[in-house]
Parts: sequence; structure tokens; C-alpha cells
Amino acid sequence: MSTSIRAFTAVALLAGFYLLALGIVVGLLVLDIALYQASGHLRPALIKVWALTAAVAYPVLRVVFLTRRRKDGGELPGVPVTREQQPAIWAMVDRIGERTGVRGPSEIRLVPEVNAGVFEETKLLGLVPGKRHLVIGAPLLMGLTEGELESVLGHEFGHYSNRDVKLAAVTVAGRRAVLHTIGGLHQRADRHQAEEAAKLAAKAEKRLAKGRKPSDEQATGGVDRVLARLFTLYSKLYFRVSEAVGRRQEYAADLIAAQLAGRDATASALRKMPVLDSAQDFYLGSYATIGWEIDLLPPPGQVFGGLQHLLGDPKRRQEMAEYALELPEHEPDPYDSHPPIDRRVAAIEALPDDGRGAGASGPALALLYDAERVLTELEAVSLVPEAARKQRVEWAELVRSAMLAHAREAGAPAGQALTALGLPPTVQGLLDAIDAGRAWELTDRLPKSEQAAGATGRAAREFARPVLRRELAHAAVLALAEAGLAGWELSWSGPAELRLPDGFPDAFDPALDAACADTPDTSPLRALLATAGLPGR
Repeated sequence: MSTSIRAFTAVALLAGFYLLALGIVVGLLVLDIALYQASGHLRPALIKVWALTAAVAYPVLRVVFLTRRRKDGGELPGVPVTREQQPAIWAMVDRIGERTGVRGPSEIRLVPEVNAGVFEETKLLGLVPGKRHLVIGAPLLMGLTEGELESVLGHEFGHYSNRDVKLAAVTVAGRRAVLHTIGGLHQRADRHQAEEAAKLAAKAEKRLAKGRKPSDEQATGGVDRVLARLFTLYSKLYFRVSEAVGRRQEYAADLIAAQLAGRDATASALRKMPVLDSAQDFYLGSYATIGWEIDLLPPPGQVFGGLQHLLGDPKRRQEMAEYALELPEHEPDPYDSHPPIDRRVAAIEALPDDGRGAGASGPALALLYDAERVLTELEAVSLVPEAARKQRVEWAELVRSAMLAHAREAGAPAGQALTALGLPPTVQGLLDAIDAGRAWELTDRLPKSEQAAGATGRAAREFARPVLRRELAHAAVLALAEAGLAGWELSWSGPAELRLPDGFPDAFDPALDAACADTPDTSPLRALLATAGLPGR
């Protein structure tokens, strides 16, 4: 089936989606009229039937036809970048618009996601054009070259090119409408199911109070769930056709990007996109929010902007380059509007060499004037309100404080076990427990595996020995860190690095082994801690 035929089929199926809803409502109305005519006059049973049909028709009318959808021109994400503030970015966008013959955006916004897109405030399911907006993900500026960014933006403009499918906007708008409708029906069903479950739980509690067996009745979501499933089944056919159009459009847009920025720059950008997405997720989870639980965040502009430190680290850069060269192979999903990235890369790399190489190799972030200020503004509009209450500290302090907090949390079970034994929750208390012959009593109070819990005698001690050693090492490090004699240092190449006093690491393992031996000797570890400057008590 050609792309154009698929597009027209998708539009017809979209119309069918609404006709299905209309058919349900009209069918129920015809049924009500027929029943009334057959009965000749109003009866209580007839009123009950009308109430039932109204209960079915209302969610269809409410969700499919009457719900007001948020327009694209409503609350927009990110921060706007004006021509006056960011002339370099606008110059690139204008140049792409001229070369593609596509009407450019009225507004450009910077967003925190690894994404770029041009969307339009259309009417009548995309048939009437409107104001266009371009969004550019800040991670793209940090991780791509100028040539690669030009390719990414050229791809987005390609969706609006005359060489693309004419009904592209209609199929895109149609997908949004269908997803909105199905989502609305499932939300209603979830809400009703929760209400139904609460009522059933109350009934079950009353029956139990009277000594009666609770009912086996389960909450289902009622008619809303049935309707949601019906429309979901129909939507699968619509998505299977419309997403095929979307996949064809992606290949066409990639080709336009290659014509604009060059084959190599386009292939390189495609390879980097999934790597950047993973790097962003890793950075936010392992760096930017490492101090979230203790109310700390990196300096202003660094929650998103700090990604450039990770991307600039030589070791990380080498890792990402290797990942980009080894994209995993994926089978196309018939319900996905985007083909697998490895197939898109293969299609571009199969093009003849155009001799342009990788294009402009300068960092795309150089296009963003006063980047620190813009990234700070991006945080203000993108982070959750709770972020405003967090303290901003430098990276070094953030890592030290966060790791110390994590260490305290990890040491909490051992501290509680020591307190239960009447000993101080410190490394000295743990050493005293060992000297008093209570080490195994201590480890018995700590979480253990099922196998360890079932062991006895010598076997139980062998299971407990590494636990004791781990807790003793942890308590020693925590004591040194709290005394300011040790700490963690930021590393963009890997996990935070623990820095111990000079000479401590070489003697640490033997001292731990001595303290955890069958005949324990805590004096080497006590002496080592004292030499490092830790008070005995």
C-alpha cells in the first residue's frame, strides 16, 4: 500500500472512530424510541432502561465529543529564545527554512528533554494551518555539533516539506485525538473502579463484622471500562495504518536532513540521539538529584547544564562513542510511528558519499548566547515547585554531603542493633561488641538472606562473617567522614571517589580481617583509627 493511500485510509479510519461513537449514541437513542413505541406508554421498567442507555451514552458524548482539548498554543514547555537574545540559533533555523521552502516557526523554545520538534496550532484536524513553534532540547546543544544540530532541525522541517505526505498533520492530530479519547475513557473507568472497590471493601467489612463471608464480587470499572476496551480495539487498527505513514515520514524527513546537513552529519546525529537520552537519564539520577533527599541541588543552571561536564569527560566520551557505534538491532513495531533507530541509520549510511563529511564541528552550545542564564531560566520553569526550596551548593559540597547522608542511612540498621545491645551506635561500639564476644549476636539482628537465616553453628558464623566485616568497614569510614578525616570527591568518570587518610587503605584490610577472625583482635583497627586522628571515644 502506498504512503498516500495509507494516509487517506488513516483519515477514513479517524472519521470512523467518531462514527463509531456517534453510532453507539444514535443506536441507543433508536432503541429507547423503539421500546417506547412498543410499550405505548411510560412504565417504570422503561425508565430504568432509559437510565441505563443514558449511562452508556453519556461517557461517549462527554469524552469523545464534548471534552475541550488543550490547544498546542496553550501552556507551552520550556523558555522562549527570541531573535534578539539568540541570533545564532535563529539564523540556523531561518537558513533551514529557506533551503526547505518551509514556513519557519513564530517561536523557538528551549526544553530540558533530548528532543526537537516543530508543532503547529492547526484547526480541523490539521487541514487549516496555524502558528508554528520549534522546541529544541538543551541536551542536544550540549551533545551535538553544529552540523549534527542542523541535521536534527532539518529533519523536523522535513515533516512540513512539500515532499512529505500532504495529510501528515491530519494523521498526527488524529493520533492525538484518539489517544485523548481512550485516555479519558480509561481515566473515568479507573475512577469508577476505585469508587466501586471502596464500596465493596466497606460491604466486606460489614459482613465480616457480622461473622459472614465476604462476597467474591470484584470492581470492574463498569460501562466505562467496556467502552474503553471497545474504542481501544478500534484504535489498534487506526494506529497500525497511521503509524505506517509516520514511519515513512521519518525516512523522508531523514533524507531531507541529509540533503541539508550532509550524510555523515545526519548519521552521526541519529547515532548520538539514543546515547544522549541515556546519558541525560543517568546524569539526572546519579548527579543532578543525588542530594534531593537532603534538600540539596547543584548551582543554578547546573541541574540541566551540568550534563556538559559528563559529556566532556574523556572516559565518558569514549564510552558514549562506543555505544553510538554499536546500536542494537530492533524489529519494527507496527504501532510505533518511528522506525528503529538502527534502520534509520542504515538507510542514511547507504546513501552515496556527498563529500561534506561531518559538517560544522563546533559545539552546538556555542550557538546559545549566555547559556548559563538561559539554563537557569529553564530550571525555573521546568523543575517541580519543591525544587525552589532546595539549597544550591557547589558540586564538591553536593557530592560530599549526599554521600555522607547515604552512608549514614546505610549504617542505620547496624546502629539500631548496637543500641538494642546497650552499646553506642559507633565504630567504637561495634569494636566493643566484638571484644565482648557479642559480634554474632549483633549480626543476628541485621537483615539476612533466607539461606543465612536457616544456618546454624559454624555455617551461621561463616554467613555472618562478611556481614560483620562489611558493617565494621562501613562504620569506620563513616566515623572518619563525620570527623572530617575522609570524604567523597566528585568524579565525572565514575562513582564518587572515597578519599581516606594517607596510609589508611593499605592497613585497612588486614585490620578488618583481624577484627573478624575466629579469635578476634580489634587492636590493629583501633590503632589505625587513632593514627588517622579519630578519638578513641
